[in-house]
Amino acid sequence: MDIGIERAVTNSKKGFSRFGRRVIFIFLIFCFIVLLILWRVQFKYSYKIINGNDLTPPNIGLVFGAGLKAKGVPGAVLEDRILTAIKLYQDGKIGKFIFSGDNSTAGHNEVKAMKNLAIELGLPEDAILEDHAGLSTRESCLHVKENFGLSEIILITQKYHLRRALYTCNELGIDAEGVAAENRGYPNQWKYSLRELGASVAAWLKIKG
Repeated sequence: MDIGIERAVTNSKKGFSRFGRRVIFIFLIFCFIVLLILWRVQFKYSYKIINGNDLTPPNIGLVFGAGLKAKGVPGAVLEDRILTAIKLYQDGKIGKFIFSGDNSTAGHNEVKAMKNLAIELGLPEDAILEDHAGLSTRESCLHVKENFGLSEIILITQKYHLRRALYTCNELGIDAEGVAAENRGYPNQWKYSLRELGASVAAWLKIKG
């Protein structure tokens, strides 16, 4: 009886060991696939990140929304995007901009806040086109073609977001190049960078789906 019990315990341990190895193997395969997806999204179109000085006008730029402060004004991330757009306008590199953001509720109007700040800082109102349904990077890119009838665009956003934005727009059939917005450093930068991991995988799934 003792021998039988020992054999049963040994077989149970071997079975658990085989199961554990399978779980680890599957997990490693999953991680490998995720890394491949991240590499694809982050670097497939990274060569299309250019210096604003290298732009040959005329161009139209797409400025992505990035949330608002409690008082309904642009936060530091969004302000840096707008400042970069204004500089490109003043340098004669881009003549018009699509401000694309979230206006899903009456009290949250990213585009209006972006427009108000841009005009306050010297961008002419007639240089601004408005996309109030830019609820995501993907939707902002889709609207470039569907709502504005454009096949080319210059994306303006921080570098941590720019690679995914370039992947999304180009995969949707829009010839997009990107200028990295000014980045003065943000207290929650690590959160934005971490968010890009999940967002990049989601972008790939939506494109391939």
